[in-house]
Amino acid sequence: MRAVDVLLAVASAAAVTVAVAVSPESPPPGALLAAATLGLTLGAALLVRRRWPVAVLIGSLVAVLTYDSTGYPGIAPLWPLLVPLYTVARAGRLLTGAVVGATAMLIGAGWVLHAGVPVLELLDGMVREIAVYALALVAGAAVRTRDRFAAEFTARLAAERRQQEREAEQRVLTERLRIARELHDVTAHTVAVVGIQIALAKELIDRDPAAARDLLEGTRKINVDAIGELQATVTLLREADAEEPRRSPPDESQIDELVRRAADSGLRVELIRSGVTDPLPPAVGLTAYRIVQEALTNVLRHADAASAHVVLDRAADGLTVTVTDDGRGCDADSWGHGLTGMRERALSLGGALSAGRPEAGGFRVQAWLPTEAAVAEVAQSEPALSESALSESALSESALSEVAE
Repeated sequence: MRAVDVLLAVASAAAVTVAVAVSPESPPPGALLAAATLGLTLGAALLVRRRWPVAVLIGSLVAVLTYDSTGYPGIAPLWPLLVPLYTVARAGRLLTGAVVGATAMLIGAGWVLHAGVPVLELLDGMVREIAVYALALVAGAAVRTRDRFAAEFTARLAAERRQQEREAEQRVLTERLRIARELHDVTAHTVAVVGIQIALAKELIDRDPAAARDLLEGTRKINVDAIGELQATVTLLREADAEEPRRSPPDESQIDELVRRAADSGLRVELIRSGVTDPLPPAVGLTAYRIVQEALTNVLRHADAASAHVVLDRAADGLTVTVTDDGRGCDADSWGHGLTGMRERALSLGGALSAGRPEAGGFRVQAWLPTEAAVAEVAQSEPALSESALSESALSESALSEVAE
């Protein structure tokens, strides 16, 4: 219950009582009591007008007509119905308010004619009543329209705010995924190759110390390169407004170094390049490098293979990257986060990636990376990600320990 409703109730009760008390006619005994009762009834009804607007309007009209039928000094139904009419219109029941108002005027007109009032005077009074009733209804409808527009505007603002929050959360999730993918790509390959080369050096340390020293030296170089990549990644994260990174990201031209490292770890790797020789866009070159890096890493870790083949087939509209091995053909699920990261990288460029066992045995990873001009726009926006996708792709401690084994 609002304070304005209480004030209207008190004012209505007082006004009815005072109107009868100051009437030019001498009020008969009991008139003031009847007027006070009417005033209290109308005031009490106004206290619940927001909850039951139509019932309050009809009840107010019935109360006034009941009082007028007693023969006490009359009270026109005009002003006691103004607030209920306004409330009904504000509640959206404009037609109901118009019907009740018209009924009140017709009943009042009948009583006035019965009292012998001239028709012209009656018509003049009815015009004024119609204008006042219409004003109450129009005011209620106008406030309802204003409230509806205000509610819609507030709802739009809330929806826009929620959308902005969702977009901000999406940007954070996308950035977290990008960081996780970069860390995985840099560390997983290095840890796997270093682990394998150290194991080989341990086996050769007594039989062929020179070969063992070469392996360890190669391990040191791989470690230095990995540290450089990590420093470049951290620099980009810390200096988002830097004009140029301190170290250029790897591209397809450095895939030869990946092949050499895999060969140093005891895997025979054949690299085949075919197709056009135009330079690749930086995003495509980096993605091709990371896919080959992850694929060779998983061959060394899981496949128990003797040889692998890397094919880079460049067409006018894209690059096909294929990595196959002759190993035992492990399930793609055993690749953990690496396969998810490769697929996300391909999808971010508008491409695709498949992985599985070919009919000839072993395992094959194949990616299609488009190089058309439209790819530049696709590459700028990462695919929509959910929390579950992020949790699948982020590196955990258990994933790192798995790489190190």
